[in-house]
Amino acid sequence: MSAIPELQQRQIDRWCERRVPADKRIRSRWRGSTVTLVERRPDWSGDALGERAFAQLRYGVDSMWTLYYWSEEQGRWRKYPQSVRENSPVPLLADIDRSASDGYFFTLQT
Repeated sequence: MSAIPELQQRQIDRWCERRVPADKRIRSRWRGSTVTLVERRPDWSGDALGERAFAQLRYGVDSMWTLYYWSEEQGRWRKYPQSVRENSPVPLLADIDRSASDGYFFTLQT
């Protein structure tokens, strides 16, 4: 598997840092060629932080990125139907930003 270019790693991390509503944080978890985006927010009591993965970016051997969302009913990651494979993660992150109304990445709604 190809190593993820450092510039693209920084683009993803900057995107996460800019999404900081008062009650939640977005973090990236890196594992090989997969980046999982995780929402951290206070639990119902407000005392502890809960986490939930909501999106996954996968970097292929062909240096192309693919976007996935977590499907509760399927219990697995599913390819996001409104996006196409990209040579940069930036357009896929923009897909997440635009998707607030379609229910795939509902965690980013404020």
